[in-house]
This record gives sequence, structure tokens and C-alpha cells, in this order.
Amino acid sequence: MIKRSTAAPSTADGRKENGLATQAALRAAGRRLFGQNGYEATAVGALCAEAGVTAGALYHHFGDKKGLFAAVAEELDSDLVKLVGKVSDAMLAGGARPWDAFLAGIDALLRAGVAPEGRRIGLSDAPAVLGSEAWSAIRERHGIGAMLRTVKALQALGVMLPGDARRTARIVLGMLYGAIEALPQDPAAIDAALAETRRITHAMLRSLCHPYAIGKDPFILL
Repeated sequence: MIKRSTAAPSTADGRKENGLATQAALRAAGRRLFGQNGYEATAVGALCAEAGVTAGALYHHFGDKKGLFAAVAEELDSDLVKLVGKVSDAMLAGGARPWDAFLAGIDALLRAGVAPEGRRIGLSDAPAVLGSEAWSAIRERHGIGAMLRTVKALQALGVMLPGDARRTARIVLGMLYGAIEALPQDPAAIDAALAETRRITHAMLRSLCHPYAIGKDPFILL
């Protein structure tokens, strides 16, 4: 018989848990303050006060303010990928066609793009603070990487027309980032702008789609 250990967690495990909690608190503080005030106007002291930790903790886990910003930007891009995947997977599980599931994920991304903090961090500050090379590497790991996998999957199913998958993925994602950037700041104008943006993006994406995938042939449901 195998006996379960009743020993308390090791000191090392406790330090790891505390470290992960500290990192999460700093990222959450960074997302709020960087998103609200911008990178330059956000002080290390304000970040630490928001997270309830010392400045030493920030430097220990992230190196400096820029390191924390990079972690926040990466988490933001990763969270968007997870959101889109969750929406698309739910549509597929409900019996939707792959193309319709893809568009549902696109719509979810556009809706998420309304959030001011995400727009400021991802569209305004990240390229300037991190530099184009570092920001591109983050997007490659998350947004571009996920879009590339989606394009390849849709092409393999015959839903999306053949072509260079990486080029297509980058063009599609660039279009979506541009669409999000074009959304208005005025909350009262968001709903109408989102509806118009959705129509435009769907129409542009349709040019990449095999006609059968959007219902031109009722006998073929891809």
C-alpha cells in the first residue's frame, strides 16, 4: 500500500507559490496602470503599491519596469488568443461550420479590442517601448502563431483558398489590428462602429474563403 505523505509543503514549494503570486499581482497592476496611464507615466512605486509588493520584488522577478511591461504585453496577447480559441471551439462543438467558427473568433477579437487598456498597451506602447523586433517576437509566439495554425487548418479542410499560409496569417492579423485601432474612443459610438467593422472584415475575409464554405452549395457543409 502506498501511503500519502502528510508532510507540509517544502520551503522551496512555498517560495515558488509566493513568487508566482507576486508575479501575477505585478502583471495585474501593470495591465491596469500601463493601460490607464501609459508606460512613461507609470512609476515603479505606483506599480508596487498597486500590487502590494516592494520595488525589490519587481526588480527580482522582472528586472525593471520594461521587463514587467513586456510580461504584461505578452500576457495580453496570449489572453486574446485564448479568448478567440474558446469562442471558436464552442462554435465547433455546437455543430457550426469551421468558417463560421473562425468568423465568431474574429468577432470576439474585435469586441475585446474595445478595451482601452488593451489598445493602449498592444497598439500604442508595445511597439515603441519594446521595439519592433521584441514586439514581433511576442506576437509570433501568440497572435501570429495562432492565426498561422488557423489558416493552415482551414486550408487543409479546403475551407480557405490555398496560398502562402504565413503571409495570409500576417495580412489577416494586420487587418484586424488596423480594424481595432480604427474603433472610436467614445463609448456611445462603439456599438455602431463594431457592427460596421464586423461587416467590413467579414467581406474582406470572404475573398479568402472557398465558396462552398459560406453556403454557396447547400450539399456541402465544410
